[in-house]
Amino acid sequence: MSIKQLKAIKFSLSPANETNKYFLFGDEHILMYHAKKHCLKNLDMNLLEKFYIDVADDNFDANFDQCLMSNSLFNEKKVIFLNLSKNRLNKDLVERFKKIMSYETDNILITEITNLSKKIIERDLIEKLDGDGFFIDCSSPYDSEIESYLANNLPEFLNKRENIKVFLEMYEGNFSALLNDLEILQILGIREEKEAMTIFTNNGDKNNYKLIEHISNNEPDSALSIIDSMKKNDRNSVPLLIWILARDINAIKFVKEGRNLKSLGIWDNQVHMYKRISDRTSKECIDKSISSLDGIDKCFKGVLNGDPWNGIKNIVLELST
Repeated sequence: MSIKQLKAIKFSLSPANETNKYFLFGDEHILMYHAKKHCLKNLDMNLLEKFYIDVADDNFDANFDQCLMSNSLFNEKKVIFLNLSKNRLNKDLVERFKKIMSYETDNILITEITNLSKKIIERDLIEKLDGDGFFIDCSSPYDSEIESYLANNLPEFLNKRENIKVFLEMYEGNFSALLNDLEILQILGIREEKEAMTIFTNNGDKNNYKLIEHISNNEPDSALSIIDSMKKNDRNSVPLLIWILARDINAIKFVKEGRNLKSLGIWDNQVHMYKRISDRTSKECIDKSISSLDGIDKCFKGVLNGDPWNGIKNIVLELST
């Protein structure tokens, strides 16, 4: 059976579970994340036993066979997350991909290929392998693909041709930033077109990197003034601030761990701000901020007592100094 190759956005619009073997590649991390979720669509993660295997590991064959052949006492299915981070292929690696593709199993196999070029993947894998797997291209999408995605995923109150045109012009192909801002609408619970478009077109609301700029530059007074302004003008912006701080604290943590920030919708020209904070902030302080943010979220939801605004200020002050 011939292998299917699909762009990630087209794949996200296709019926889930047409196969149980997926190969994800490309440099758009947010697409990689959403494609992986779509591979598991309609499946209960609690009923899946999970394994993680490096395709380049010396013991790959034994590890792969063992996790697929062993029985599970409590789970209906297994999902095996495979990863190849090497930037070149050799004969042994090609043979391992053949094994993954031809393995007869009802379990789900998801392979992420993070550092091979599209040309190499098409020439040395897709053209040489045979089977019922899907190769999902998670490269940066074209405007036509983004337009198709928006037409199929925007909430009904926002799904108009003129709004889609505005989004395409505003984000200029920055798909990760677009998805991040659409997520903000869900977080804020916005359900009306006028209010939603105001957030997207108002640079003061949309450009939420001003806060991290002040934190990075050791400007606690300026950072706190943004918090005070948001509190004064919109006391319902707590969930937005929680979302912003969660992203920024995770970015600081990613930098300390040497991980890429694109999955968070943060691009190369912004990384220096997070690196500056990471260099002066201990791992213990980062973990403390994550824990504090969880408590702030519980305060906002009424699970714990306390003023979430004070908690937000404390985190901003600690990261700014």
